[in-house]
Amino acid sequence: MKNRWKHIFIPVLAMALCLSLAACGNSDDVAGEDWRTTGVVVGSGTITHDSESVDVLVTVDPNSAAFYRDQEEQVLFDSVAFPETIEDISSSAFQISFDDQNGDGESDVLVEIGHEDMSNTTILWLWDPQERYVYQPDYSSFHVPGVAGPEELIAPYVGLWEYQGENLWLRIREDATWEFVNDQDDVIEYGTLWVDENGVTLHFDGSGDTLQLDRTVSGDLIDSVNGGTLLPVEGIQSSEPYFTRNGLEINAAVERGTFLLEDGVCSYSGLGDGYNTDDCYWEITKNGDYTHDGIRELHFDAICYIPEGSIPYFDQQYITNTDSELYDFYTGMWLTTATAYGNSQRGDNYYLHTVSWQGNSYLIEFAYSTNWQYNVGDWAQVLTKSYAVYLPEDYDGLVFAAEAQPDNYKDSAKRMQLDSISPEASLMDIDTVDPYRSLYFSLCY
Repeated sequence: MKNRWKHIFIPVLAMALCLSLAACGNSDDVAGEDWRTTGVVVGSGTITHDSESVDVLVTVDPNSAAFYRDQEEQVLFDSVAFPETIEDISSSAFQISFDDQNGDGESDVLVEIGHEDMSNTTILWLWDPQERYVYQPDYSSFHVPGVAGPEELIAPYVGLWEYQGENLWLRIREDATWEFVNDQDDVIEYGTLWVDENGVTLHFDGSGDTLQLDRTVSGDLIDSVNGGTLLPVEGIQSSEPYFTRNGLEINAAVERGTFLLEDGVCSYSGLGDGYNTDDCYWEITKNGDYTHDGIRELHFDAICYIPEGSIPYFDQQYITNTDSELYDFYTGMWLTTATAYGNSQRGDNYYLHTVSWQGNSYLIEFAYSTNWQYNVGDWAQVLTKSYAVYLPEDYDGLVFAAEAQPDNYKDSAKRMQLDSISPEASLMDIDTVDPYRSLYFSLCY
C-alpha cells in the first residue's frame, strides 16, 4: 500500500545530491529588512483551499516546516510538525510540494528529504477541513536506504532495458547515471538515480522530476505510474517492424500471378563484357503449408520469367543472373544465401538462422534448389527456386524479395560473395542492393 501511494506523486527531489541548507526555524521579523533575503527560505509553492490560493515561502527546523506569506513582512500562514525529529535537516536535501495528492481539490503537503547517508525520508500530510493537515503514516517513510554510488547495489540494474511498446530504451551505467534513448540511440532524457529496497528511482536532470521503477521477482522493472514494463535486452531493436520503419512495402502477393521487376535480370559475357540489365517477372506458388508439433512447414516455388527482349545478343557464351533472397519483416535480417546462376539441389543450399524480436527467438530453417529452363513458351528463360522452409508456427515475418540488379558488373559480381562479406546483414546495410526497387512477397499470410 505504501509503495502504491508513492507512485501517485511526481516528486522533484534529486536525493542522490545532498545539498547544504542553512538551519531554519521560526525567525523573528527584523524591522526594515525583507526577511526573504536572510537565507532562511528553503522552498516555495502555492497553497489552495476552498478555491483560494496563497503563495508561500517555506522554512524548516528539525521539528517542523513553516509556511509564510510571500511578502516583505514575515507573516505565518500555516505549518506542519514532523512526526519525529530530523536532526540532520540542515545538511540534507529538502523538497516540498503542495500538490493535491488525493484528488479532492485541496493542497496537501509532501516533504521529501535526502540525507547525507544516502537514505530518504518521505512525509505526507493530507488536508482535512476540520483538522487541517493530517499526517499519513501509511504513506510516509523515514531514512529508507538509498544509493548513488555503491557498485554492488547498482550492479543488478546496469545495462540496457527496453520499455515495452514505447520504442524507448533505458541505459543504466555503473556511475549511477542513466539515459532514455530511442531506436537510433539518440538521448531523449538523462539524469542520476538511486536504489532502494523496491528498485531504482530515476531523477530527470532537465525537469527535476523522478520516476520509480520497481524490480519484480522475475527481474523486470515496472513503471507503475504509467503502467509500463522494462525488460533487460542485449541491444536496441525498434518496436516498429524494420520494413515499416524504412518504408518498405509488401508490393507483391503469393498465388496472385506474375509481377514485373524492372532491371531484375542482368546478362554479360566473360568478366562483365556487354553487361546489361532489363526487366523480368516473378511469381510465387505454394505447394504445401502444414503445421505440426509447433512447427510450420512451407513448400513454395519462386519463379522468374525472363522475356526474349531482356537478353541482348551475345556472339559468345554468356551468363544470365537474377537475385532473390529471404528476409525477416521485423528485423530486416537477411537470411543469408548465395544466389546461384546455375542449377543446384537443395542439399547445396541449406541455411539455418535465428531471428530475435520483442524478446522472442525464432529458428528459421530452409533449403532450396534452382532450375533453369530455356525457350519455355514465350519466355527466353525461366528460373524456378523450390523452397522447403521450417519455422515456428507463431512466426509470421518471412519475406521473399526479388531484387533489381546493380547498374554495373562490379557490384553484380560482389553480390555473389555477400554470404561471406555480410552474413545476416540488415537489408538496408547491403550496399549492392537497392531495397526500394525490389518486389516483396509475404510468405506467412
